[in-house]
Amino acid sequence: MRIQDFLNLVYDGLPGQLSAELRKHDWRVRWSLLQVYFEKPAVHYEVWVQRKARRIELGLHFECEREESYRWAEVLAPRAIEIQAQLGQNVELEEWTKSWTRLHETLHLDADLSEALAADVAQRLARYIEVLEPILQEERATIAG
Repeated sequence: MRIQDFLNLVYDGLPGQLSAELRKHDWRVRWSLLQVYFEKPAVHYEVWVQRKARRIELGLHFECEREESYRWAEVLAPRAIEIQAQLGQNVELEEWTKSWTRLHETLHLDADLSEALAADVAQRLARYIEVLEPILQEERATIAG
């Protein structure tokens, strides 16, 4: 299966797994990436298929100016234990580049891309959004308010 076809299947399975208030979002498939975002594209949930490395990265990316990316990481850091309790111990918060941060995990791609795998990844992505987006919304309200 082509990567873009797989990512479109992941997205097709996502909205029905989200609570009503989280179904209004934007999304895009770019090359080997699926990105789902609520406010702006620089802060997005991402599924990144790395076929040659035999892995799929799934996470929440902050690809903003350095100050903003780090501010988001600072919002999540004190809640790391709570987040890991909900998403699992393999979830890591890290500096990704000199400007970007991310909360992510790596899934090993043991088999070919398939509809069944797309459904599993959609379910995992939905869980990320359900756990993390309320934290981001709370912070956005604090900034705006």
